[in-house]
Order: sequence, then C-alpha cells, then structure tokens
Amino acid sequence: MDRKRGTQQRRERRHDDALRTAEAVDAEVSRLATAFRRLRPHGAPQTGERDVQVLNATHLVADHRAAELVQLTRTLQERTGTRIELSGPWVPYSFVGEV
Repeated sequence: MDRKRGTQQRRERRHDDALRTAEAVDAEVSRLATAFRRLRPHGAPQTGERDVQVLNATHLVADHRAAELVQLTRTLQERTGTRIELSGPWVPYSFVGEV
C-alpha cells in the first residue's frame, strides 16, 4: 500500500512540475504574441502519444517575429527538458471574437 501511495505521489508531483513548467513556457512565448488563447489539452486518443499534454495554446505572432519564436522555443526546450511542439503558421481564426 505504501508503494502504491508513493507511486501516486510521484506521479502527482511530476504532473504539478509539468504544469508549472507549462505556465512558465506559456508566459515567455506570450510575450512575443500579439494575442494568445489557451485551448483544451488533447488527450492521448487525439495525439496518439503516451505522454499527457498539459498545455494546448495558440499564439498569434507577427511574421517578422517567427524566427525569434523558433529560437525561443528551442531555448525553452533545452532549459526545461520539455517537449514543446511548434506548428503553423495557421489562419488566425482562433482570435476572431464571438459572433
């Protein structure tokens, strides 16, 4: 029973650490963005991955800052040891107000 409890506590600690890292990454990336929005994280069935997605966010970044975003993403991955997926450019429909 103690072993199971310890395993659960370690899992919760890793998840909490991942959430804190995601918050820090999002804060830094958001500084480059004109607008940003958080979306519901995808579960394993959608991603096909075993890992849990802790942050799903979209950032509207000006074209002239795209290289800066790529470099920042690389730096954050190296600093945090976290996998950060960068995709796009995408049509900025996520930033259109409610109709």
